[in-house]
Amino acid sequence: MKKIIILFSVMILSASRLAQSQDDFESKLLKQFHSIQSEEMMSWLEKLCSPEFNGRLTGTPEFISSAEWVAGKLKEWGIKPAGDNANYFQWFDFPYTSVNDIGSLTMNLAQTDGSLIRKNYNYPDEYYPGMNSGNGEITAEVVFVGYGVTAPELNYDDYKGIDVKGKIVLMNRDIPYSDPRNPEYKKWVGYCYHQYKLENAVKHGAAGMLYIDGALANPNISYDPSIIVCGIGPQPLADIFAGLKTTNKDILDKIKGTFKPVSFYTGKRVTIRANTTRHPEGKACNVIGMIEGSDPVLKSEVIIIGAHLDAVGRAGKVVNGALDNGSGVIDIMGAAKALALSGIGLKRSVMFIFFGGEESGLIGSKLYTEKPVFAKDKTITFINLDMVGNGTGLSVSAGSTYNELLNYFVQANTHYIHRTMQTSAPVPGAYYGRPRSDGVVFSMAGYRTMEIGTTDWYKKVYYHLPGDDPDAVTIDIMEDVAKMVYVALTNMANDDSLKY
Repeated sequence: MKKIIILFSVMILSASRLAQSQDDFESKLLKQFHSIQSEEMMSWLEKLCSPEFNGRLTGTPEFISSAEWVAGKLKEWGIKPAGDNANYFQWFDFPYTSVNDIGSLTMNLAQTDGSLIRKNYNYPDEYYPGMNSGNGEITAEVVFVGYGVTAPELNYDDYKGIDVKGKIVLMNRDIPYSDPRNPEYKKWVGYCYHQYKLENAVKHGAAGMLYIDGALANPNISYDPSIIVCGIGPQPLADIFAGLKTTNKDILDKIKGTFKPVSFYTGKRVTIRANTTRHPEGKACNVIGMIEGSDPVLKSEVIIIGAHLDAVGRAGKVVNGALDNGSGVIDIMGAAKALALSGIGLKRSVMFIFFGGEESGLIGSKLYTEKPVFAKDKTITFINLDMVGNGTGLSVSAGSTYNELLNYFVQANTHYIHRTMQTSAPVPGAYYGRPRSDGVVFSMAGYRTMEIGTTDWYKKVYYHLPGDDPDAVTIDIMEDVAKMVYVALTNMANDDSLKY
């Protein structure tokens, strides 16, 4: 009887200690949960969008300054460096192009009496200077070349039968297949990249390039000094097609329906002027910090969360990149500070990566997957945040493929955040996410990849345009994203029976 009483007492004591431990965990969790404040996050965002960092174009001294500022905050919170040589930085060389002024775009309209009417277009609504353009001026006929693709293995060539030497090519972004769920997409995806399109234009002898890209700032394009580049919006496009009895949309619909090119000489002449300087000495980096796990076995496993730190820099006016992607950076910083200061020991390691070069070709994420800090088979998941700062709802994309991992975010929202939440998953065998995101780099490299986003956007979006400033984000949704990430990662890192 005495032994039974002692055993019962031990059970009660163990249960009591477990309850106390759970209460202590919850107390610590909530203390830092409530410390994530939108006011502090907004002050960080305003710093990231300040003139000091000049739009954070990869390769520039200003980008490096922004990286040093982020690294300084990680150090302040006691987050260990995990970059090269025991510091926070994973360096890479990256030449860049500075755009010295807005340049110009002019339509030259020949009249029957031999005179010339010149129509000048407005920056930034109607045109945007090519951010990797060669320097100089070109006046030539415009030749429409569809998507600018030459794919002999697909029996498709937008340049077939068309001579573009010394001329200005007009082309669309993307490819005829726009749905990653379509099995044919894999065959075409390599041709959707801006870099390829410019290189193919140069290969065919074009001297100028008009890119139908909504007149956006876009450094994600190759540099070649022999070609002058300009992005255009709806009005110049309509003027080029005026009198041709068709539209760009009609032609794209035809190409998508037949997979046969529809290229032609437009008969219109334009002048593109660009004032640029190339900087071959450019350098950039990823910023990598880590909270090392406390469990002697589980600390060899890592959960990685990342966002691109770079924006698109300056071309006439600065593009501060608040939504794209200061929002993702600041969301992670909010969660990282809380994780570091909570006093809750994390059994698994958690890594924070702030990528350079996303806007310039996914350079930083490619570098990490080629030179990882943790082996891929020890990486639980990579979670990407990009433009996570507008709207009223939450989303986790690709999460349903890994239901056990998704549940940490669903439960965090259900118990603590209480926002509407959407989840989605890619079709097996298809590419994950957008082809020009850090998430797809990790997915294609074989990592379990997830992406956190927001839904029900209601603020105007200045995508790659002046106006992407701190007042263009919804700071309260950013606070809740950071809180959800903090709770989910805490629980994911500490689950002894984690499944995926």
